Amino acid sequence: MNKNFNLPDEVLNALKSCKLCYDLYKTLLMNYGKRGEKAFFYLKENRIKKYRDFFIVVGDEEYVVEGNYCNCKDFQINLKSKKPCAHILSVKIAEKLNYYDIVDTYYVDFIKKKKNWRGRT
Repeated sequence: MNKNFNLPDEVLNALKSCKLCYDLYKTLLMNYGKRGEKAFFYLKENRIKKYRDFFIVVGDEEYVVEGNYCNCKDFQINLKSKKPCAHILSVKIAEKLNYYDIVDTYYVDFIKKKKNWRGRT
């Protein structure tokens, strides 16, 4: 898949005038509806994490975002990988703003440790 989801000019312009302000919220809502609103929420709640291998957006679950791909059901089933989901939108904006937490490890290693830790009794 070579799909590239670029942010519209309205969103890029809103990013120039503010970080997480009402103009950005309104622009995301007008361009993407409920998905834009969720993306803004993920940003405002600081739920974007950059691991060494890819981004994670913490929602009901942890969603893997790599480039223009997300492992969420909305992206894969509802949007059929043709439009960005809220997780991809939030990562694209976070990258523009450098607004994410950096986790200095590989996510796959983090998951292995997490599973081992849960398995202990």
